Amino acid sequence: MNKLNQYPDHLFLREGTTYVKIPLSNIEYIQADGNYAYLQTEDKRFAVKRSLAAITEELEAPDFVRASRGILVNFARVNKISFANGTISVGGYEVKMGKAYHAEIKSRMPRL
Repeated sequence: MNKLNQYPDHLFLREGTTYVKIPLSNIEYIQADGNYAYLQTEDKRFAVKRSLAAITEELEAPDFVRASRGILVNFARVNKISFANGTISVGGYEVKMGKAYHAEIKSRMPRL
């Protein structure tokens, strides 16, 4: 049984016929699309044949937070959050944030 959280600081993601070691800290966000999830790093996108729910359950990484029904963001990489526009800037990307997740996101924000 090979669970994602066996090595909590990195994952091995398939790239063609090989597996590449990706530190969790390099993942910007994870987006669901049907039976697949796409893990976006700074410069590459990896497809994984797993549901976002399964990834969320197995990925015991406190930095990842649900931003919408189909997106998990790496909160450590968030640059900007706009509740008015419903967007989160993470790395060089901007993802949509669901209203239902505002409270969870606000609770993660240390602010003055």
